[in-house]
Amino acid sequence: MSLFKGILKSFGETTTFVENLAEIKETGISIERFQRLIKRNNYSIQKRTFYFINPIYKYKFELKARKQNSIIRKIPYLRNFLTTCMYYLVRKED
Repeated sequence: MSLFKGILKSFGETTTFVENLAEIKETGISIERFQRLIKRNNYSIQKRTFYFINPIYKYKFELKARKQNSIIRKIPYLRNFLTTCMYYLVRKED
C-alpha cells in the first residue's frame, strides 16, 4: 500500500484523493486469489483486461481510464499494487 500511495503522491494527488483510492484498493481481492477461485470452481478465463486507472474513476474522480502496462500485468504480485481494476470474461467448463 505504501508503494501505491507513493506513486499517487508523486503524481501530485492530494492526501484526500490518495486515501480514497487506498480505501477502494484495500477492499479488493488479489488477482492470484481470484484466478485460483476461477480454476478451483471449474471455470476458464476467456478474456481479461487490467486497468491502472479504473474506468469508473471517470465519474468518481474525473480520471481517464488507463489500461495496465503490458509488462506490469505479466508480473504477479507487482500488478496487485499497480492495478485498480480488472474485468474478466469467464466460462463454466464441462
